[in-house]
Amino acid sequence: MTDKNKGKVILYLMRHGQTILNKAERTQGWCDGVLTKEGIEVAVNTGLGLSNVNFKAAYSSDLGRAVKTAKIVISENKASTNLKLKELEGLREVYFGKYEGEFQNIMFSDILKYLNVSSIKEAEAKYDFQKEYCNACAALDETEEAESYDIIIKRVMNSLKDICEENSKDNGGNVLVVAHGGVIRLIIDYLDKSFALRALDNSSISEVVYENGTFKVESVNDTSYSEKGKSMMSKLKI
Repeated sequence: MTDKNKGKVILYLMRHGQTILNKAERTQGWCDGVLTKEGIEVAVNTGLGLSNVNFKAAYSSDLGRAVKTAKIVISENKASTNLKLKELEGLREVYFGKYEGEFQNIMFSDILKYLNVSSIKEAEAKYDFQKEYCNACAALDETEEAESYDIIIKRVMNSLKDICEENSKDNGGNVLVVAHGGVIRLIIDYLDKSFALRALDNSSISEVVYENGTFKVESVNDTSYSEKGKSMMSKLKI
């Protein structure tokens, strides 16, 4: 295959639907909560909103909440044919070690204390916070299992590059990638710090274009697909 056969790849980076651990405001990395009723509903709406997008391929983290969300979107899609989900360990959420399942406010309190700041706002002003909260968590984890920033960004970017290279063949196309709030924020921050992204809604879409070996962030935390699907669903009920 020659380079002229390669095309633009449009990544639809989707955060999984809300889980019971999200709702309880507990830290959720490699531990895995099931989707709530609301989480399923919003994922279905997003799937409906994306139903006319012709996806060349679909990928998800191998964690259950991402797999479930991806399968919901695929089941609602009308424009794609023979879309098979590929589950990748490289797309997993950050591993938080001893903080897995802990209340988020406890983990962030420990991190802010470690960084010697009084608030996330101060931490963002003083540090490259997307990077340093990962490193602080790893430093605080006595189990020595929590992932540092360099480990996380290497595994997730390697996975994305492999996905893009594979799908750039035969003129490229649209690719669904269902992952997690933490890693998607890290990806966006790594590619383009101008977005200054702090939070991502469940089932939101962030669009990233890959062309000629280069990534470009086009949009982040887009909930319009969910809103579109909600409107479609309401019309079906009339």
